[in-house]
Amino acid sequence: MTTNWTLYEAITILNGRRVRRHDLAMQLLEFAQASGNVVDASEYEHQALEIFRSHTDKRWSIVDCANFVCIQERNSTMALSFDRDFAQAQAEFRFAVLGAGAS
Repeated sequence: MTTNWTLYEAITILNGRRVRRHDLAMQLLEFAQASGNVVDASEYEHQALEIFRSHTDKRWSIVDCANFVCIQERNSTMALSFDRDFAQAQAEFRFAVLGAGAS
């Protein structure tokens, strides 16, 4: 499961200046849409903005904050992430990080 905002970030990276793989970006988009596991992050926008505002000591993105809310709202216990910000957030939002973000 992922949020549409996270999906769009991944697609942007694949289609961006460094990777330049529009074909892979389109494959990811099609795969994610077919899976039915993409959550509309706009339903978490208000809460994400509140988390962002209240954590002035963190460099978390609003997209990260929306994901933290999504994880919490769905009572998820794990998150796959390569973003070290998730390691900072895991205790507060009660999930464990799998991936490079865990260290």
